[in-house]
Amino acid sequence: MAAPAFAKVRETFPGRRIILLTIQTTEKKTQQLVAAYAGGHNSTPWVNLIMPHLVDDVVVLGSITSWSNIQSIRERFAGLSLEAAVLMLDPCAPWLGRLKKVLFLAWVLRGVPMYGWRGQGSLNGDRAGLKMQGLLRHHVHGPLQFLSELLPPRSYANVDLKFDLRPDAEAQAWANAWLAKHGLLGRRLVAIAPGAIQPHKQWPLESFKVLLLRLLSGYPDLAVVVVGTPNDREIANELYAEAPDRVFSVAGESSIPQSAALFKHVYLLVGNDGGAMHLGDAMGCKVISIVPGIEYPDSIEPWHNKDLAVRWAVPCAPCYSFTSCPQGHRRCMVDLPVDLVWAQCQKIL
Repeated sequence: MAAPAFAKVRETFPGRRIILLTIQTTEKKTQQLVAAYAGGHNSTPWVNLIMPHLVDDVVVLGSITSWSNIQSIRERFAGLSLEAAVLMLDPCAPWLGRLKKVLFLAWVLRGVPMYGWRGQGSLNGDRAGLKMQGLLRHHVHGPLQFLSELLPPRSYANVDLKFDLRPDAEAQAWANAWLAKHGLLGRRLVAIAPGAIQPHKQWPLESFKVLLLRLLSGYPDLAVVVVGTPNDREIANELYAEAPDRVFSVAGESSIPQSAALFKHVYLLVGNDGGAMHLGDAMGCKVISIVPGIEYPDSIEPWHNKDLAVRWAVPCAPCYSFTSCPQGHRRCMVDLPVDLVWAQCQKIL
């Protein structure tokens, strides 16, 4: 969702060397899960999709509790002639967290001018109030805040935003070889992403099975590819077992760039809210995203396919709980009927 902002940074600062300073996640419960599919705690394979055309280099912050690690990052940037720093934040990030980032970067980058932190927000993260004021927007807009802080300020239109992700030649060759090996070149492909990094974001496997069988019986020309991380292999195998002649799996086999290259050949992608949905959206798939009640509507849906996203309204939404269901019942996902997702599939197919 930050891809349009990276494109605007490159456009705003032509001829400059652009360095991304990032971190996998600060959420301790999520760190091991991310590291498991990313290839280690300091690996960011998704950044490969915007290098070198949008970003020249990436520096992974690693642990923010390690003084020696932070000091080494500061010294690394000290030798560079930095012109500006751009913060890419949540569109309504609470001011306390935002100011912590600003102060941290002011010290690490030694007072370099910073843009992107002055947008709408609240002291305590009152998103309900911001929503009522019409200030809470889709996450794509947050990282673009820096444009309005430039002198002179710059504006943008939604139609001008570009999701310029580029899997490299090696990833594209892998995708072509995999499709050829399974006789899928030229076939109409539907991809299913049944996994989720957090259990409360996962639609039940039985619902995916029902949807899969409807797809196969309703559209005899389709082949289905199950995508996911190594942790999704087991559920991918269960879907494969439903129809081994028409269902294929790359769960745990494809890297993020390889998955992006594969999505260029996929007609429709269906799955739980997560990285795969946004990756497929950027690569041109039709995307039906099954969205939990964690955040408000029109905040995290895949940008080009917001109208295809499926939600199930529950009284406790939005909960803004990113690691577990506060109520313990996961009703926003468990109760979401197959018919809603199937209707969207029929609309596209």
